[in-house]
Amino acid sequence: MEKAVRQAWNVYFKNASVGAHAIACVMNKTQNAGFRSLLEKQRQAYAKQEQRARSAFQQAGERPDTSAVLLARLCTDWGILTHTVSDRSVSNLASLMVQGTNMGVITLLQTLHDTGSLPDDVLAYGNTVLKRENEYMERLKQYL
Repeated sequence: MEKAVRQAWNVYFKNASVGAHAIACVMNKTQNAGFRSLLEKQRQAYAKQEQRARSAFQQAGERPDTSAVLLARLCTDWGILTHTVSDRSVSNLASLMVQGTNMGVITLLQTLHDTGSLPDDVLAYGNTVLKRENEYMERLKQYL
């Protein structure tokens, strides 16, 4: 697997893994059925995305970079904990999810723009992920 392709798949993997982890943390803090349903749908999408990235690495005889994921999950835990100590409202939780999703969108865009020429299938997959992230962010806004 060439460097740019590996980098892109690592970003897709990290986006899914950290996003799913954040959703699990936030779901434990809300009872709002509509919000929980939205989070669960996105969690399922992240699970599929993570599996797709793992498959891409497996086909190349490689593994994703999990060290970056572990650090990002730790930062996510800390951020969610500190921002929900005194406010577990749906609006606050949605705000945290919008902020995290926006960080993922920025990373995805940078990856798609900076990794050089990616094969069409890897680029198309990244654009599909980016589109889904933006749609998810728009759906989250109703809870702000």
